[in-house]
Amino acid sequence: MTRSIYDIQRDFALSSGLRSEIIWDALAPDQTEVLMQKIANLIGDNGTKKVTKSLERQRQQVFENVWKQRKYTNDVLLSAIIYVLVTDETDPELAMRSTSFSCHPVIRTRKCVMEDKDNDNSNGCCMIFIDEHGRVYANWRQYVYHNTLPKGTMIAPSQGIYRLTNDEDMGVHLMVHATPASRVKCKILKASDKVATVGGLVAGVPVAAALAVPVAAPLLLGATVVGVTAAAYSTVRSASWLYERRQYGQSTSLRDSEARNSWLGVAGGVVGLGATGAAKALTVAGTEVNAAAQLAVKGINVSSIVISGTGVANSVYDLYLKISDDQTLSSLDLLQIASSLIIFTHSINNLRLANKATNGSTLRYAVRNQTSKVLTQIAEESAKLHSDSAAKKFDIVRTLNDIPYKEALLSALAANLTEVGTTLLPNLISLNADGQMRLNVELLAKQFGPKFVQHIGNWSNLMDVLLALAEYFTERTVQLLMQITRSFLEQNVDGIECALNTFLSTETVLYRILMECLRNYKEFTAEFLEQRREEILAMASTYFQTLEPNNTESSRRFKCEECHGYYYLKDS
Repeated sequence: MTRSIYDIQRDFALSSGLRSEIIWDALAPDQTEVLMQKIANLIGDNGTKKVTKSLERQRQQVFENVWKQRKYTNDVLLSAIIYVLVTDETDPELAMRSTSFSCHPVIRTRKCVMEDKDNDNSNGCCMIFIDEHGRVYANWRQYVYHNTLPKGTMIAPSQGIYRLTNDEDMGVHLMVHATPASRVKCKILKASDKVATVGGLVAGVPVAAALAVPVAAPLLLGATVVGVTAAAYSTVRSASWLYERRQYGQSTSLRDSEARNSWLGVAGGVVGLGATGAAKALTVAGTEVNAAAQLAVKGINVSSIVISGTGVANSVYDLYLKISDDQTLSSLDLLQIASSLIIFTHSINNLRLANKATNGSTLRYAVRNQTSKVLTQIAEESAKLHSDSAAKKFDIVRTLNDIPYKEALLSALAANLTEVGTTLLPNLISLNADGQMRLNVELLAKQFGPKFVQHIGNWSNLMDVLLALAEYFTERTVQLLMQITRSFLEQNVDGIECALNTFLSTETVLYRILMECLRNYKEFTAEFLEQRREEILAMASTYFQTLEPNNTESSRRFKCEECHGYYYLKDS
């Protein structure tokens, strides 16, 4: 059965949100490749399997303008992905039910938080929105009224945030609004673009003919007026479009094809006007050109060029839009699906999740359950740590799960270590009746404490890390690394989680400690690492503390005139 716009938006909400909470995915300064991977999945190749130069530039423009927003959050990127669907239907109810639409991803980043400095909540505050073309909007209102979506009705999450209703059906709060391209002013300007172009072509005929054949004076005068008007209008529109590109963070370089066309429009208009120059073009436009052109001269920001939405092929994003509930996924690339799931899971290890999916319905259900589980963990941990502030609401921050699947982790370790094997894990890991490996939870808690077990977020990820450790470290070294992880969980994790409003899992901490050791040391004996226990704890703590978005020591606090919240800017 073909799914409606509402069905799809609800699926997106269930795979991205939790109740009415505001969710942010955090990326550290060294995790740029993750954002690039997300953008590559959002802005695809339309099934051509070719990454053209224009596609590369588009992705790069989006990446750069999203990555710049870290200036408000202590060089940490806090972002979320929403989807705006556009249909030709004008009636709101019919628009919601429509099965014919285009889909446009938008990346939201955090800027402001509420006035109460003890309340890390961005509800009702300014958020930055970057569309699929890299245009930057200062807030949701700016996006709604100045986007470049095609003519039609847009259906988007209310205020640019996926929030679920409290009823049993778990609906999603959506807004329905006409796109800017559908408004009267834009229609007038688009019509004037066509008239000016035709007028310029027609006017060129008598002027050119006058070089060889005498033409009646009134006709020649009329052609000159039309030619000047068309040239002036072309110049103004091209200059206005360049100004708008700059205003919304898009490239105005001659290397960019769209910007280059506008520059050529400015240059062509000025040449067409001869000695009058660009300044006179504006004067002429203000007196001779129709009312729509006068609007352009006055600097009104109207997008007359509508850029069609980019289709995304062969990704889970595409599956959410086009694959029905009962359609099988057997013909699709499992690795491709797993890779693209990062859009929803904020995890680089999604092979097991993708393996669970047999059709469109099971895929969406698996993603929904995984996301809900992780976000619920974070919400419950934040509520526990902020129990003295029960009335206050806090944004939820999801840190990246950057633990690779076991084979990739083993490959990474093989580049630095020699395989040794250990006898520790047979005591912790055993095979069940179905031949699947399981962890001995009681022994794990006895050896490494209850918090070690309580903070396990993903048992499969922990198993991957432990099996990799068993291949390349001695029993004493593995024991030590797990004991250092226990110390971190018991001594450091609560303060970091409270500052970030997040949940740090046991496997994430163990993996980070392993990576810090590999990055900083060349020796991995238990004796060597034991001597550096405090140093290792400090390195892991510093890494997680750098994810704190509101660092008052390195950033200055400013009052926002728009939302009356406040924002930070890092000192340069």
